[in-house]
Amino acid sequence: MAIYLVEHQHTDSTCPAQSPDSARMMEGLVLGEERLNQLDVKVVEDCKVKGEHRLLILVDAPARENVEKYAEPFKMVGSTEVHDLTTCGAFLQDVLTGSAKGCR
Repeated sequence: MAIYLVEHQHTDSTCPAQSPDSARMMEGLVLGEERLNQLDVKVVEDCKVKGEHRLLILVDAPARENVEKYAEPFKMVGSTEVHDLTTCGAFLQDVLTGSAKGCR
């Protein structure tokens, strides 16, 4: 399993949380256990930036493709990116052993 960041942003006019019905639908798409199991992803942490139309979701999955499928519904209402992550400790170990140089 690997950790990924799903970064999503939408506008006020495309905000899916403007009614209880659409908020329930979003809840199912973001946190719905059945959907998460079907896609073989686990939400590690989900955060909404206060006062903004922005979500940051840490996802654990066996492959990036699983996360891309998880993120598809977000793309219907705004920009969505999937980022590969590593821990700071693992990154620093790569630098110390010479297999990485700098942040790139």
